[in-house]
Amino acid sequence: MQAELMTFVRNIRTEMLTIYSEYDLIEELRSVAKGSQEKVPADGYWWRNWYLGRKRFSSEDRLMAMYLYDANNQLVSAYRYNCQMFPRDIYKSEYDANTERVLEYVNGERTDLMISGYYNPLEEKDIIRFVLKLHNYDEERQKIGYLVCEIDSMAFASIMNKYVDLSHVYLWMQPVNDRTIVTTGDANDDQKRIQKQLSRVIQNYYDSNTLEQEYEDYYLIHVGQTENNLEACALVSQSLLTATQRSLTRSLMVIMGMMLVVVCVFVMFLSQWLTRPTEQMLETIERIKNGETQLRVQPVGWSEELKVLGTEFNDMLDRVQAMAQEEYKYRLLVERTEYKMLQAQINPHFLYNTLNTMSGIATAQNCPLVSGLCHSLSAVFRYSLNMTDEFSTVQKEMEHVKNYLYVMDVRSGSDVSYEYQIAEETLQDQLPRICLQPIVENAITHGLRNVRRKDKKLTISAVHENGLLLICVEDNGTGMDAEEMNHLLEKNDPKRVETGVSIGILNVNARLKRVFGEEYGILIDSRMGEGTKVSIRVPILKKKEEQEGENYEPYGKNQSTGCR
Repeated sequence: MQAELMTFVRNIRTEMLTIYSEYDLIEELRSVAKGSQEKVPADGYWWRNWYLGRKRFSSEDRLMAMYLYDANNQLVSAYRYNCQMFPRDIYKSEYDANTERVLEYVNGERTDLMISGYYNPLEEKDIIRFVLKLHNYDEERQKIGYLVCEIDSMAFASIMNKYVDLSHVYLWMQPVNDRTIVTTGDANDDQKRIQKQLSRVIQNYYDSNTLEQEYEDYYLIHVGQTENNLEACALVSQSLLTATQRSLTRSLMVIMGMMLVVVCVFVMFLSQWLTRPTEQMLETIERIKNGETQLRVQPVGWSEELKVLGTEFNDMLDRVQAMAQEEYKYRLLVERTEYKMLQAQINPHFLYNTLNTMSGIATAQNCPLVSGLCHSLSAVFRYSLNMTDEFSTVQKEMEHVKNYLYVMDVRSGSDVSYEYQIAEETLQDQLPRICLQPIVENAITHGLRNVRRKDKKLTISAVHENGLLLICVEDNGTGMDAEEMNHLLEKNDPKRVETGVSIGILNVNARLKRVFGEEYGILIDSRMGEGTKVSIRVPILKKKEEQEGENYEPYGKNQSTGCR
């Protein structure tokens, strides 16, 4: 009911606002408000309300009269459905038309639509009055006049009658601090008496908390409508409410009994539906436990959690099988590596003892080049074939690299300059044996050998950085496709490492990741034509007790290269 009534009020307000489309009339009202002229001329404007009433309002609105006043409360135009029953000017009425509420609104600060009412004794009807203040749409919002529309209260009553039982409910509408504007329902004397008392309370002094809910044999129901300052009040017989309550109670009991039966049946089927996926999952898991490892759980069910659980369980089984296969591959790789190591250690002593003998003979024959070459080569073999300890130090790795470079210089007549930037605190850091020499060999063989430039340079550095050991081997050679190589290093495929022809970067990277973890290893940065930088990044590892090891002093490039 409230929604339909408010829709009706909004329609009336919209139809009243169409007066702003009468631009010439609005300009005349502005002139009067500014004091430019005394009043709006009657010629041409007196019948304007008749036009508005006939053209803008429909028969459903039940418009009885409409008055237009300027800012000085002077009548500008009037329309009356029955000239005998409604006054020419509401301020000159022969009966009480409740005009003091209009003046209070017009002279006040309110700018919204005012709803009021009065009883027309000539028409013998309750009249609902709508008053809309007209003003300029600027910052000052100066009042230029106001429009008064008077509606037959049956327009409200016809809406109210749709929603109440007129034989048992007495309903009325009343603006706060104003008179009752419409009543409906078959009221007895007691209801009329109580309604008049409550109407005076709402009209003279109103606080919703002061109204009680029970008055003699009747309940009061009141709903406020703050948008238009209206109160909807109803007096309902207690006997009607009691009978209605009993009927509702019986209906609710029947409905609750039926719902209880339906709920029990529903719960039984729901329980079976909920538990079936879990039972199927448990059955599948038991079969997997008994050896059917190829089975997988079907990730279905009523719950997203069950689906996630089934999917994650299947992923776990897949990962376990993949890890078992990887473990098997690594085990084969270890066995083959151990076999190759055993083959490589056959009579190593004979080899480097022979080289030491050749070095002594060369020294005796006054041929220091051959002596130095044999000495360095013997040291290289001795370091490479010594597998008693998996780890070595940065210092020993550098000694091995220097011996290797000396042998390569003598062999190839290298024109490469070497620079070593080894921080002292890194010398005793632990590394897997033979990590640097394969990288240096790769830099000389693929980076510097075929470069036609005079300033060939190889730089080896070792520092502590962010709690890690960082070793860099950098050359200014041809460069390479670093992206593809870094992909292979990150993938760390055991088959690729195993099938390698010689110990290379992939082999070193695989050993570093196996010892320190997958997040460590080798990273390559290279640009074609500018050079390559190979970085080893591993945790800092120290020996608890420093052990004495073999220390082979490498032969430098400044040694004599001739035989005498």
